[in-house]
Amino acid sequence: MIAYVQHKDILGDLYIPAKEKNNGIGLVWLAGLPNKPMAEDMGKPLSDLGFTVLQARYPGNWQSYGDFGPSTSLDGAILGLELLSQGQTINLNNQKEVSWNVEHLVLVGVSYGGGIAISALGSTDLADAAIALCPLIEPEYQNTDPALPEDDLATLYPYLKRCHENVYRNLDEKEWLNYIQGNHIAIPANYLENLKEKPLLLIHGTEDHAIRHFHTQNFYNILKSFGSEKVGLHIAEGIGHGTELRTTTRDRWIHWLNELFG
Repeated sequence: MIAYVQHKDILGDLYIPAKEKNNGIGLVWLAGLPNKPMAEDMGKPLSDLGFTVLQARYPGNWQSYGDFGPSTSLDGAILGLELLSQGQTINLNNQKEVSWNVEHLVLVGVSYGGGIAISALGSTDLADAAIALCPLIEPEYQNTDPALPEDDLATLYPYLKRCHENVYRNLDEKEWLNYIQGNHIAIPANYLENLKEKPLLLIHGTEDHAIRHFHTQNFYNILKSFGSEKVGLHIAEGIGHGTELRTTTRDRWIHWLNELFG
């Protein structure tokens, strides 16, 4: 079933599997930028496989309350974990109570949301693991190699303000500048000591020109140097950014989850 739910500032769609299919794993989906309210491949198809999936909007994004920014995105990820951990809430569509049963909570993010997923994993004990697909891990190092051009994050702020101001409300220019310069709470490198103890699967495609895969490879190497034995890396040959990556590698990351919690 699908319920429309709220927890503090965040609102979103909650996909609850049939009891006989439930595998006890709850997923908090964290989208990239710009995004749509729902990612069809990350909702019902996963619920049909037994996952409980929350597709909540970031604070200040789409129907959610509050202001949008990297810091509130990190807050939103943790609010999503809080909601799934409760096991019950009210379906705003009909004002009836809905309940679910999860034993493990996992953050799954893509691009911008992948970086947020890693930072949230490192900053809270609510999450048992995270999957980061083509994550934005090192925003300060975007476009540092002239031979490997990437998306220019400096142009994303005016684009969001110009074209999506009501979708990303009150995005602060100074905060965004701090974020893309690497001086922000939502940067994954801030949490290396905590992350080395937690299961994390990093996935990136070799044909990703928006965020090059060497950033993810570098972060993996750093975590390994910190002593992590729980970080995994999959580099997908010939695969690009976003939806293509998560759909073509879905069997791999679902297998990783089932192995981790099976």
